[in-house]
Amino acid sequence: MANLDAVRERSTKRLKIDLRQFSLAEYIAREREHLITLGLVAGFLLVWEALSRLGKISPIIFPAPSLILRTFVDSFVNGAFTKDLVISLTRIFSGVLVGGGAGLIMGLIMGWSRSTRKILDPIVAALHPVPKFALLPMVLIIFGLGESSRTVMVSIGAFFPMLVNTMTGVLQINPTYYEVVENYGATKLDIFRKVVLPGSLPYVMTGARLSIKSAMTITIGVEMVFGNTGLGSILWLAWETMRLVYMYAALLIVSIIGLGSVLLLDTLKKALIPWHHENRLA
Repeated sequence: MANLDAVRERSTKRLKIDLRQFSLAEYIAREREHLITLGLVAGFLLVWEALSRLGKISPIIFPAPSLILRTFVDSFVNGAFTKDLVISLTRIFSGVLVGGGAGLIMGLIMGWSRSTRKILDPIVAALHPVPKFALLPMVLIIFGLGESSRTVMVSIGAFFPMLVNTMTGVLQINPTYYEVVENYGATKLDIFRKVVLPGSLPYVMTGARLSIKSAMTITIGVEMVFGNTGLGSILWLAWETMRLVYMYAALLIVSIIGLGSVLLLDTLKKALIPWHHENRLA
């Protein structure tokens, strides 16, 4: 009886080990691309750390990643970056909400209405390539030096990516879908809710991603110009005083914000458009 129990115990342990190995192999196969990405980033940081520690590169211009990470953590612990982070996030959110929202509405209208598109598309084509910072003097003259001018600049940056992508999303919808719902007596509102909006959502999500990216770029740039508040002001002050470790720490915050926004949009995309081919392949 004791021998039988010992055999059962060994079999159970062997089964647990096999299941553990199978789960690990399955996880590696499923997350292979992400693990490769993490490996590349970790390898780059290790090489950077070694070169900086050994003095092969300037530790002033390229401080060790461990020092940057320690500065990053300490800045949040003592609250050095908190206020500026909140200010920058508020500006980014306001710009995306105002400019991205306007671009979404205009894109839906221009994509759905042929006459509206013919009237407005030349204007959009002329204004879209203009560098947004070239508009800063005019914006300052009209809206002054206060927070309004910053919000307007960020909104302009977020407007065009959302408009162009949303309009493209509406235009790529198969005309057959319109004919089907019209044959069933659908109203204009029904067509919008059941065809236009869901059919253009993949492009709208892409537009949102580009709008956030543009809003972040404009926000940091405007804050560097004004140089009083926000993450951009930290970057500029760090460069002026050659405290580049703070500059890299601020850049790390910006990168985390960008990565977080992408992950959030990907989650929303899977929830809102589970039928999209990218979600099925994921």
